[in-house]
Amino acid sequence: MSFEIEWHGNFYGISWAYEKDRLVVSLVFEDKKEAIEVAKEIEYWSDKFTRLTIIEKENGEYSICCYQDPQISKSEKNIGLYRSGMRQSGGYEQVKPMIEEKSPLLQIAYAADVRDMNTYEQISRLVPMRKCRIVSDKDLKKQEFFYEKAAEKSNQN
Repeated sequence: MSFEIEWHGNFYGISWAYEKDRLVVSLVFEDKKEAIEVAKEIEYWSDKFTRLTIIEKENGEYSICCYQDPQISKSEKNIGLYRSGMRQSGGYEQVKPMIEEKSPLLQIAYAADVRDMNTYEQISRLVPMRKCRIVSDKDLKKQEFFYEKAAEKSNQN
């Protein structure tokens, strides 16, 4: 059994919403086929072993890394979601205190036109994130962030 994670970073960006007294982090894909493929995988994620890490960079950007711990996963395919280069402004600054207060829910969404909210479509169920952390990129040196560091490395290639 492999503990490797296949990283998906081809999503357009993040949409923040508030539902059922929890923040919802929607990863918005422009490719419906990929959104459905990713949604099918995360549908089976165990609510106990999900991780969401937001990595704040010194340059005012942040990355998001989301996965189920592959050492516990019963899935044959371990996927993770990773995207970098997003700005720490506007929406992010507003939701950061909510993330720190209570772990958000994750959702996969599809948008035919990312500029038009009317074209957004919920693809997956709301997946609870068991462990949610906001860290600086310096923290990636620690062993506990092994998968986040792997995601960042695979994204640079």
